[in-house]
Amino acid sequence: AENVNEGSSCMSKVTDIPLILPFDFVNGAGAIVVMPDDERNMLGKPDLRLWAATYMAGYCAFWNVDGCEWLRDSLPDIKNSVTNDVALKTAAHICARIAANIAVGREVKHFPRFYLCKNLE
Repeated sequence: AENVNEGSSCMSKVTDIPLILPFDFVNGAGAIVVMPDDERNMLGKPDLRLWAATYMAGYCAFWNVDGCEWLRDSLPDIKNSVTNDVALKTAAHICARIAANIAVGREVKHFPRFYLCKNLE
């Protein structure tokens, strides 16, 4: 995902495999799966991490999803590029589960749906 934020051209050439985009949201983590046929405009966002956090927080607020307050509270830190090692591990855990599910042919949520988890203790 960092290469996507930097405008890497190699990511735009990969269109026939699912992309798993992990995000460190300081107090938790998230991931968006982009399938080959999904809209990929988000990949060109100048700050994909902030865009994803704002998108997910807005989704949670609109649909009154319980347990997302930590993400809304993390937005100022995300805007200031704060990172957290525990959130990075949480993101890795989410991505490992998604990748395993893709590998065995299980259905996974993909954009505009997403995965979100408060930091694992």
